[in-house]
Amino acid sequence: MTGDYTEDDERTLLEKAEKLQAGLVAAATQDPGGLSSSDFSRLRQELLTSPVSREKVPDMLRRYRDAGQFWQFIKGKFKHYQERRAYIWDEFRPLMDHLEFQDKVPGIAPISDALEDFDPENVHGIWQKALDRRSSDPEGAITASRTLLETVCKYVLEEAQATYPDDADLPKLWMLASEHLNLAPHQHQEV
Repeated sequence: MTGDYTEDDERTLLEKAEKLQAGLVAAATQDPGGLSSSDFSRLRQELLTSPVSREKVPDMLRRYRDAGQFWQFIKGKFKHYQERRAYIWDEFRPLMDHLEFQDKVPGIAPISDALEDFDPENVHGIWQKALDRRSSDPEGAITASRTLLETVCKYVLEEAQATYPDDADLPKLWMLASEHLNLAPHQHQEV
């Protein structure tokens, strides 16, 4: 697969996913204007490793590591180009919907980046769970958000080497953490 694409065409994960989807459609329909093998591999790897996209990447991208493997799969699965295009579009739809929503809501990307740097093993995972559940399971998103706040409060308290009760609820954890961060209302009253 070769084409006239450059990395400048792809500033966001959504643009990268669109470029990869278009390249797969070109490969599946034997269009010579598709992606180069290096672009295919690079875009695939970026989508698989990004915490924002990795859970939504189509299975076919996990299984087929290069354009040649993908071609062997798609030509055997569907006889006609239209079937191939429809299959690729359907497989990419959850990823595209997810990334489009990320681009429309201000603040999600910077918060995701900050939380990944903060504590990628725990906090960022809880944040991502809350984001993933926003539309399909709002109650689950609220529960995940509450867990996120509790986790951050506990992290703040542990970093300050402060103790807190094991059974402390969110309001108690917030009160203790806000005092250690000098954010408690009683610490800022005017005289």
